[in-house]
Amino acid sequence: MTQHKVIAEDSLSAMDEISKVLGKDAVILKTKKVNGKIEILGSNNIEDIASSNAKKIIKQKSNFSHLFSNHNLEQGTQNRKLNNVLEEKKQNDDEHLKNTTDVNIKDLNSQYVDVKTFSKFTNKIENLLKNMIISDIDEIYQSYDKSITIELLKKGFSKNIVSEFQEKINNQDDVDPELFFYHYLAKKLVVPYEDQISSSEIIFVNGPSGSGKTTLCSKVASHILDNKFVANEKHKLSIVNFAPKSSNHSELLNFGRLLNLNVSSISSLEDMVRFIDANKGHKKLIVDVSQELINTSGYIQYLEKITLNKKCSNLIALPASTNKNMIKSLMKLYKNAFPTIGLTKLDESNISAEELSILGELNCKIGILSGSKAIIGSIAFAKREVLAQYMKDMSI
Repeated sequence: MTQHKVIAEDSLSAMDEISKVLGKDAVILKTKKVNGKIEILGSNNIEDIASSNAKKIIKQKSNFSHLFSNHNLEQGTQNRKLNNVLEEKKQNDDEHLKNTTDVNIKDLNSQYVDVKTFSKFTNKIENLLKNMIISDIDEIYQSYDKSITIELLKKGFSKNIVSEFQEKINNQDDVDPELFFYHYLAKKLVVPYEDQISSSEIIFVNGPSGSGKTTLCSKVASHILDNKFVANEKHKLSIVNFAPKSSNHSELLNFGRLLNLNVSSISSLEDMVRFIDANKGHKKLIVDVSQELINTSGYIQYLEKITLNKKCSNLIALPASTNKNMIKSLMKLYKNAFPTIGLTKLDESNISAEELSILGELNCKIGILSGSKAIIGSIAFAKREVLAQYMKDMSI
């Protein structure tokens, strides 16, 4: 027998039947839903198995490779700035032409610069001078490329981070200063987090709406199941949806079914405290915290208190596209709850030099790199070498 079709109530039952009939090496060729049931076509034909394995290898090789593309963020930024300047110049020229035609030639000598025009001019000058530095170039880096400071500022890194880096590089010999900067900033940002996930009894996943918290919860749960528990220990892990009763948590329930995990729904802080106390020492909990309940009276204080225990972790889902003001606001909110950042949606957008600088200035720690398109098996723990290469590639 080479192929076998199974119709069952759910995917797990169907796959169990395929495995029993065709053997553990069988592959799934096709899955579809028919009249509310799951229909799966499996095969143990050697050609089908070889084809399936080849597709898996190709897919594995593509994981996160797009995070380190040669996409020229700086060039795109410069193009947008140039287009804005040209558009503004055109608007100013049109306005000037209109004003000129309305003014009698005899009154030209009496024209003056009004307050609004002068204010616009001074704002432009301030923006131009914002990231400029004045220095005696002969005194900077006698043994290094004197333009490195200006180059890093042009790429978008902040003056504070670059100045901090200057103090470090003065004591280094025979290094590429730009590459050394990327490794310096990456080392400052990255924290080992895999062991923390394994040892934590409770993992709170916080973050703004749309940040990918629910997807991140499922990926963390999948990693724990694959690396900490065996098949008959799944009952030791549970996902908790901490959200208002009216909220829709169907996506989290779907992830729970996919992972064969129990998903509990809790809508009040008092019930959450009781649930955690009741399961302490018996179950490992992953708590998906709704944005609507983050501002619940007493939640932040409770989070700050419980995270004093090293077996409790506070993971912040932070999309790669988050602007610096949002980063400042989030870190201010969670600063006393030992936050570790999970950078999410890296397969949808890139994090810029400006945002990386803000994270560095605030002494934030990045523990996880994650995409959003793949649900299972696409979590990566942050490493200095990976983040340094990412910064280098995005600046090409």
